[in-house]
Amino acid sequence: MFTTKTVEILSHVEVFAGLTRDDLKVISKDCQRIRFSEGETLIEKGKSSAAFYILTKGKVKVILPERIEGGKERRVSEITLNILNEGDCFGEYSLIEKKPGSASVVGLEPGEVLKLEKRNFEDLMTNDRIGKTVYRNLLRILIRRLRKKEEELDLVLIAG
Repeated sequence: MFTTKTVEILSHVEVFAGLTRDDLKVISKDCQRIRFSEGETLIEKGKSSAAFYILTKGKVKVILPERIEGGKERRVSEITLNILNEGDCFGEYSLIEKKPGSASVVGLEPGEVLKLEKRNFEDLMTNDRIGKTVYRNLLRILIRRLRKKEEELDLVLIAG
């Protein structure tokens, strides 16, 4: 549902950097505001994530849960892969790969997301300018996350 406030929020989100205000209006008309509570699972590992999310309030953690497929337990408890803050996005892996979620996303505190359903996300990506811009921005975001994880692993290996 289009609102000026939603367009304003989207204008500060990295994944939409470089898009015009008119592009953001098109995107905003398909966004739903969803509130979540602390501890609420927004995406569950192994289940299909049928949406792209933009975190507008609060924090979430991206985790590998304590239990793995088949009900087996990990040797260690849940593994935190990332902490996401306002302006960050998630859910893109499932939408791009068309596979179930590779991790769970859980609220660290009460918050709110803008949710873009799979069909709406896919429709937007068929628009040459919007699709190219969003995919280029997603690639930059994912590379930065990967580099950060590599640095963290290097620190662990050096310290260990």
